[in-house]
Amino acid sequence: MRCLFLINPSSGTKTIQKKLDQLIGQMILKKIINHVDVFYTQKKHDAYHRVLEIQPHEYDFLVSVGGDGTVNEIISGIVEKEFDIPLAILPGGTVNDFANHLNLPQSTHQFIQMIENMKIMKVDVGQVNDSYFANVIAGGMFSDISFQVTKAEKERFGPLAYYISGIRQLPSQLSTTLHLKVKTENEEFEEDARLFMITNTSQVGGFKAITPHADIQDGQLDLLIIKKCSTTDMLSLFKDYKLSTHEKSPFIRYVQAHEITIECDKNMIYDIDGEEGTHFPIHVTTKNKALCIIAP
Repeated sequence: MRCLFLINPSSGTKTIQKKLDQLIGQMILKKIINHVDVFYTQKKHDAYHRVLEIQPHEYDFLVSVGGDGTVNEIISGIVEKEFDIPLAILPGGTVNDFANHLNLPQSTHQFIQMIENMKIMKVDVGQVNDSYFANVIAGGMFSDISFQVTKAEKERFGPLAYYISGIRQLPSQLSTTLHLKVKTENEEFEEDARLFMITNTSQVGGFKAITPHADIQDGQLDLLIIKKCSTTDMLSLFKDYKLSTHEKSPFIRYVQAHEITIECDKNMIYDIDGEEGTHFPIHVTTKNKALCIIAP
């Protein structure tokens, strides 16, 4: 088999880079692969453009080495070209929500075993305007933290960098208010909100089961809105989350839909898988089982 490794050589992947020679060597010795190409990204969108250059049947599978942003670029290229080429993910970012949701292995031995078994899982991909996402779109309170944290901060603090940045901006973040107009195939409503997120998986920002009914194969997206509420109510809501009862909170609106359009009264930038999106309004749909993932 022929494969292409697409590697983001950022600070978050230093540990994984040490494993790559051993990993690739073992895969060749076990005759799992007989040819491997390695591509290191140097800037944003490099992985996306490299996937667009792939010719039909050139590779039997791809390997993403990096975090959610790297995965996003690769799947964007795969879906845009309508490839059915399987993707393996070796998590290496500061936060790896997509890989963690799928319980993908991180050790060399388990990863090689997964490739050897070659179990293919078809999963949904979200589309927002002209872009794609594997995991989440978010807007409002704390949603811009992920692309404000610098590489140096990620290198020094790891995932803690996001929390440090959030605490630093806590007063201004807690005062965030959005007026949303939401339309799905089933309903229309307006809501004053602190935050909204549209998820493909149930894990966002390292927090598990944020959208507890999210299923990556159901052709649906999960919209969770935190309504405008006081700081005290926010603390109560966080307690509800820890007890896995937040979905029933009066400060939460939870909707599942195949197609979601959101207008916002603020000219704000939203988050797509940890990267900056464009501006509102946004039209979000799901492409059911558009991506082939190599799963355990």
